[in-house]
Amino acid sequence: MPEFRVARRADLVARGIDRNRVRRRVAAGRWQEPVPGVVVGHSGALTLRERREVAIAWGGGSARLSHTSALHLHRARVELPRSAGRVAGVRGDYVTPEDGGLEQITVPHGRHLASRAFVVVHQSRRPTGDLVVDGLPVTTAARAVVDVALSARTRRDVEHVVADALQRDLTTVGQLAEEVVLLGRLATPWLRDTLRDAARGMRSVGESDLRRVVVAEGLPEPEWGAAVSTPRGTYHVDARWRAQRVVAEADGAAFHLGSAEWQADLVRQNAIVSTGDRLLRFPVARLRRDRQTCGQELRRALDL
Repeated sequence: MPEFRVARRADLVARGIDRNRVRRRVAAGRWQEPVPGVVVGHSGALTLRERREVAIAWGGGSARLSHTSALHLHRARVELPRSAGRVAGVRGDYVTPEDGGLEQITVPHGRHLASRAFVVVHQSRRPTGDLVVDGLPVTTAARAVVDVALSARTRRDVEHVVADALQRDLTTVGQLAEEVVLLGRLATPWLRDTLRDAARGMRSVGESDLRRVVVAEGLPEPEWGAAVSTPRGTYHVDARWRAQRVVAEADGAAFHLGSAEWQADLVRQNAIVSTGDRLLRFPVARLRRDRQTCGQELRRALDL
């Protein structure tokens, strides 16, 4: 009998395997059928690759891995959801699998394909493209970022997914903007605002929090992601007021996790200060909690 990992029942029959034999092996537990019509050639837990192949087989030739599944395949920093909220374009029932997260696919609008087991099916009128990564059809990173942002529950979730994709060079601001144009009025204010910040050169959630302080205090717009040339090399800072020789940094919660990182950061800080720029550093939590005081500190440093 031909060996296979994941296949549709119809394809197995086309390869010469009797349909009754397929049925008996599934019934006996030697094979499994995680979604109707899609067979896995063993009885154990599914690997991540097998779950994705099952999802694509369920969706058919027009299906593409999308949303968090696409971002994960593109090597973005994202966790596959263990459950999913009901969103537009999703039909049917899906359950949290014991051996992994949900896999998300997108099919053309009008297919009316229901979600089953761990496969969440989205419908879309936007083109899904013909990109293949690691042998699997998938939407572009830009499309995946926008799709995830549309269903985000907070603005910071939108900022995180956009910043991560840009920092990893998975996409560009221009490519994200093209996807937003295709969305039209479906694009959320959070997404539009985040892309405007990215177009200014901002590449982290902390920079977005810092800009809210700048705007709230009525301060002049700095250079975002500005380069500072030092005797030790060129460093990029979150915000720089070049004329006033003031630099501001937003430090995230994950900063200074180890001695080596801490020492390297001190070297960087001293190099920046040695150029004559004043350096102000703000924990992101403080930028969110104490926006007014942070803004006043910046105002005094800028001598405004």
